[in-house]
Amino acid sequence: MKNILLATTALVAFAGVASAQDLGVTLSGSAEMGIAGGSRYDTAADATATPPVEAVDAETQFVTDLDVTFTMSGVADNGLTFGATVDLDEAADTNNVGVFEDASKQGGENMFVSFGGATVTMGDTDGAYDKRMKEVALVGGSLMDDETEHQGYSGNSGLDGKGGDGQIARFDYSFNTFGVSLSLEQDDDGNGDNPVIGFGASYDAEMAGLNIGLGLGYQSQEELANILGLSVYTKFANGLSAAVNFSRTDFDASGAENQTHAAIGFGYEMNQMSFGINYGKFSNVGGVDGAEQSGYGLVANYDLGGGLVAQLGYGSGVSDVATDKDSFSAGLSMSF
Repeated sequence: MKNILLATTALVAFAGVASAQDLGVTLSGSAEMGIAGGSRYDTAADATATPPVEAVDAETQFVTDLDVTFTMSGVADNGLTFGATVDLDEAADTNNVGVFEDASKQGGENMFVSFGGATVTMGDTDGAYDKRMKEVALVGGSLMDDETEHQGYSGNSGLDGKGGDGQIARFDYSFNTFGVSLSLEQDDDGNGDNPVIGFGASYDAEMAGLNIGLGLGYQSQEELANILGLSVYTKFANGLSAAVNFSRTDFDASGAENQTHAAIGFGYEMNQMSFGINYGKFSNVGGVDGAEQSGYGLVANYDLGGGLVAQLGYGSGVSDVATDKDSFSAGLSMSF
């Protein structure tokens, strides 16, 4: 009898998954396990706190993480495609209780409608600047993103998030290897701060046997700042890839200097192995004349197959306006 019940339960579960897939609903996930450490996790002293906080050097610690994503898609009678994704670790964020249920805020979800080369996306998505700019972390990854969390790295987020609630509306249009994007992010309640407006364009071409990718981005929020960026990316037939990006942020505040950022990155892939290195530097950080911060990141991955990857990462940075930091992590990443 027990065997019959177990078989029935398995059949029902399998039928449920198959039915969901038929309806355009898929489930994916990832998990990580390993160790992490470095001064990035140290506790800084704070004599103004009650009671005062003493500086504490963090010890190497265990790392575990789990993420589940639902992806939904469909096609209308006229050929219009539509869909949505929900990232459960953000939707269930205990630091922002109720955000997922609030339609006026972003809680880890995004939706899109698409027809031909045009797509409109709203929710937890990148602004037009980030959409078209190439980052310099080119291959692999690490459990704690050490290679992209150092003080010289820019993820090209630009002014994303300055609206407060993270809800972004973006229009994309692609034609062959050319793409253009427009985006808008409002204040939390649609009032108060000026919206963040963004534009981006990208073009991919093949020149002298090389695949070349160009990216251009611009964002602006009145009475805060505007940012202009350019990126160039190429990949060689031998598994080597390279990218550079540059950006300049002009602050509206009186007396503020223009902040600049320049970065370069290389990646190499051979069979199951991949290695990456990147370096970046900010000048006039936050508009402060002469203030600099920089850093570099390293990553090494080995693909064990079936979605299992061994990962090692390291990042280190120095800053004139904050504490110097470094970090490392090592372990296994799983994709399902």
